[in-house]
Amino acid sequence: QALASPVPTAFKDPWRAWWLSSSPLRRASACGGSTKGSGADAGAGGSAGAWGVGTLGSLAVCAAVARRAAITDKVSFDNIAREWRCKWSADNDKASLDAAQEALDSVLAEVKKVDGVQSVQRVVCGGCLDFKVVVKLPADKFGSWEEAKFEPEESFLKKLKGIDGISTVETQTYTLEEV
Repeated sequence: QALASPVPTAFKDPWRAWWLSSSPLRRASACGGSTKGSGADAGAGGSAGAWGVGTLGSLAVCAAVARRAAITDKVSFDNIAREWRCKWSADNDKASLDAAQEALDSVLAEVKKVDGVQSVQRVVCGGCLDFKVVVKLPADKFGSWEEAKFEPEESFLKKLKGIDGISTVETQTYTLEEV
């Protein structure tokens, strides 16, 4: 079925564009918004016009929105994570690791206020000298955060880049599911 609106220009990455254009999660707003209905649906906030669900009404719409997005027939997801990562140095009694933690602590409250955040995890590897922060959101909330440039990502990455002993500051977006 045709999409009601085009893919937002903020999603220029082909993977995200595919996800938005193919996912019923993109229609999450239909579960609370006013949409066209017909017959018995019209008085109950149904949305047959947007989904073609006829007399099943808004409950069917919300059920359709709740379906998982699929990358393939066997790989689907409900959640998307944004990872911020860097390498730290063992020099000076691991001072850069302590400073990276301080940088995270300075933005953690702001990260946790992002609409839809399900978890914020910190990963530290003493062998690879990795410091990673993983922020997980439901797929239907992720686009809004991306449009906001993943705030407070920019300030956090700037803090990391200013720490002696920190290198290879990077970001990555991926799906994240418990299996």
